[in-house]
Amino acid sequence: MKNAILFQVLILLLACNSSLIRGQNITLQTCFSLAHSKNLLIRQSQHGVQAKKYALAAEKLSILPTIDLLAGYNYLSNPLTINLQTVKNGVVLGSSQQSVYTANAVFQQITGQNLPGPVQQEIYNSSKNIIETAYPDYNPELSQQQYFTAGLFVRQPIWLGGKLGAARNVAATELKSGIINQQVVENELDFIIALQYIRILYLNTLLALNKETVTSFEKNENFVAALVKNNMIPPYYQNWTKVLLVQARSRQNNTLLDKQNALREMNRLLGVPEDTVLSIEGPLRYDQIALQFRENNQSLLNPLLLMAGNNTLLARTNIKGARSLLLPNFFGVANINLYQKDLPVTTPPWMVGVELQWSLFDGFKNYQRVQVTKQIAEEASLMEENTRTGINTKIVVALNRLKSLQQDIATLDSARSEAKTTTTLIGDRARNNFSSPKDINDAMVIQEEIEKTYYTAVYGYYIALTEYFNLTGASHRITEYLN
Repeated sequence: MKNAILFQVLILLLACNSSLIRGQNITLQTCFSLAHSKNLLIRQSQHGVQAKKYALAAEKLSILPTIDLLAGYNYLSNPLTINLQTVKNGVVLGSSQQSVYTANAVFQQITGQNLPGPVQQEIYNSSKNIIETAYPDYNPELSQQQYFTAGLFVRQPIWLGGKLGAARNVAATELKSGIINQQVVENELDFIIALQYIRILYLNTLLALNKETVTSFEKNENFVAALVKNNMIPPYYQNWTKVLLVQARSRQNNTLLDKQNALREMNRLLGVPEDTVLSIEGPLRYDQIALQFRENNQSLLNPLLLMAGNNTLLARTNIKGARSLLLPNFFGVANINLYQKDLPVTTPPWMVGVELQWSLFDGFKNYQRVQVTKQIAEEASLMEENTRTGINTKIVVALNRLKSLQQDIATLDSARSEAKTTTTLIGDRARNNFSSPKDINDAMVIQEEIEKTYYTAVYGYYIALTEYFNLTGASHRITEYLN
């Protein structure tokens, strides 16, 4: 029952998603949402972050002991033995002399005198003969020629000179780097999608302009044809008007193809199938925006600057890690033999201990590594400062460009209004035979160019605005100004 409900919910979500893409006019915010869930670069960065989370979790567990199961089969060329014959004379003579000394000490306690020399000699000879007879004439074995071993070896880090802490800090910094990298990918993807969306709106505007121009040329062509038919003007006026009409239709078709290509590219950015039919309609309308630049504040959230700062932190953490290589390591160790049959007598059933590991001389390699990390940290710090300066400069340039485009748009808006009025006046004069059809054609061509220049300036304005938000690390904010 639960699986059936989940399946129905999944079908409903898929249906809603398909309706959102195909049925309605897609907003820029919807494009962002789709891309964040489907784009391959976003998914790739998410897997990178997850991998770094696992790496950090592994480093946090490095303080725990390691327990290894060690097992093996050993075959010796000869069993381990102890050579008793090399010490036989010492044992025999020493033991015999000890017997004489003991007997003499007892006799002295009883009588107060030493044993006579012959008696001592007799005791010495008797002890020597007995010991020589009892002493083994073979070398006893300390192990079997072949035996099995199986045991647990435990190694517990006690103090490693800061190596474990440095490794954890590096893993945490790398995780933060992965998260920032995901922000970089998302911000750049939002930036590219916003540029593409604005381009499609710009093409929509050009299509509307092209349609209006084609309609105007068609009306003028009909008007000119009527004049030629009544022999009021030469036929070449009609031919020239037809040429302009064909060119206007060609521009309309080319703009339509450009929009189709832009929609196909948008499919790729969103991560949806290539044959998905997106509905992005509506013109690009101008809305003047006042933006202020606050010194050293606008770039603080830029992911590239955050990445540069995190790289500096990582480089400084690596200095501590390199220094820890100069310090000793202390481990607690333990071993227990699980299989103790036929073990050599030199192998204990279990053992515990403390182990010191300290590289006293390594040719100054670790010292040189410390110097390398210091230089890398300095390089990262300079790169961070250079990134900050570059971003702040680009923000100022983007704001100045916005101001310049605002002035251009105001001038072109006035010019297109004048051009539209002029075209209307020339058309009225032509219908009263005060202007030639060529005057109308020229006026419509000029009006179309001024209109296109105006909307191109509006397009550049929104491109500059999108670049500004991208530099401040908030490319998604462009949705606030594209309604």
